[in-house]
Amino acid sequence: LSSGLATDDAFLRNDELTEFKDDTSKFFRASAKDAETVLDRETEENNGRAVLAAMNAALIDKVFSSTVKLSARGIVHFVECLVAVSEDEIAGNIKKGISGVGRSSRIVSETVLTPRTGSGHGSDGPRIFSLQRLVEVADFNMDVRPRISWTKMWEIMANHFAKIGCHENAMVSMFAIDSLRQLSFKFLEKPELTDFNFQRLFLRPFLHIMDDPGSREDIRELI
Repeated sequence: LSSGLATDDAFLRNDELTEFKDDTSKFFRASAKDAETVLDRETEENNGRAVLAAMNAALIDKVFSSTVKLSARGIVHFVECLVAVSEDEIAGNIKKGISGVGRSSRIVSETVLTPRTGSGHGSDGPRIFSLQRLVEVADFNMDVRPRISWTKMWEIMANHFAKIGCHENAMVSMFAIDSLRQLSFKFLEKPELTDFNFQRLFLRPFLHIMDDPGSREDIRELI
């Protein structure tokens, strides 16, 4: 009997030891997986920084300034793609600030850019790099596109600006509103674009933002 008890005792100890080994193994496997995920993320970020460091800022600017050379169909497709990228960038954590703001924009005022530049909120916050570039593309092409071509590209931009103007992040929506205001001032100064219907098309995003029940009160006051 005593030997039987000893055998049961040994059996229980072996079970406990096996369970402990299993738990330890699971812990280290989970830790290794987490470490691998962190390493992959850091590698991706380092690769991104390396690519940015290797790229000439002037060449990036040229991509957008050269849109004036695109065909009517080409510029519409370019704007569609840029809007799609902008939507992905802005779909970040709305509780954080905004990043990706540079000083290359010819339109957006310094009063909006200055507080955002150098934001340390990281890549999880909304980014407005493509939104800023969209403003520049509109500015570049305003003087060179026929009305029909400009109308097609502006309809795509206007819908995007109206949507972003109602964004829950105040800084994002204010950036969109300020961009619209600056473009509007420049647009309305052009004698050849004084047609009433054309002006109404250009100012439609403001009306959409004012009518949207989800838009912020301070944004409406800004308009």
